[in-house]
Amino acid sequence: MIPFEEEASLNRTEKYVEGMLENKWDNVVRTTPGVLEDIKGRYPEVSEKVSQRISRDIEGETGNVFRSGVPDFMAFSDSGQYLFVEVKSDKDGLRHTQLKWLKDFKGINCEIWFTEHSKEVEDKLDSSELQAYSLREKKGDSDHKVEKTSEGFKVNLPDELAAITGLQEDDRIRWRLKSKDELVLDTR
Repeated sequence: MIPFEEEASLNRTEKYVEGMLENKWDNVVRTTPGVLEDIKGRYPEVSEKVSQRISRDIEGETGNVFRSGVPDFMAFSDSGQYLFVEVKSDKDGLRHTQLKWLKDFKGINCEIWFTEHSKEVEDKLDSSELQAYSLREKKGDSDHKVEKTSEGFKVNLPDELAAITGLQEDDRIRWRLKSKDELVLDTR
């Protein structure tokens, strides 16, 4: 899709989220790889403020931000505040490119919105929460109680981590020991 075409090709859920964003932000664009030049052309003064803020947050250049995996929308104010929003409906999950994007741009202001049947946003996960569960480079950021059961040991995972890995209630997973302190889960 071309970002500023007359009829945007949005599904029902994306239209719903776009409307919510438009009620709270001065500007909302559907992001795609390469959309940065369109934003600069349409919003020249604001785009510089937004680019500076993003550069500061990611501690790097903004040119690579608009690549494969970029979230669905970018909302921004005339003052330069911004928010990237990835929309996930029902059982839709994050793709590899999206997870890689989130990992590469840890400091960016981004939220993942989970919707149910396009009627309302059920849950929001911001990038700082996502990093706490899966993207931090240091170990030992989480603290979860281990319970002994008749089948072995059980650890309750936060809902956000379960959503990221696609786990549902009563799922069983395989695991392997990577090091003394780290397990690798196989959710296939």
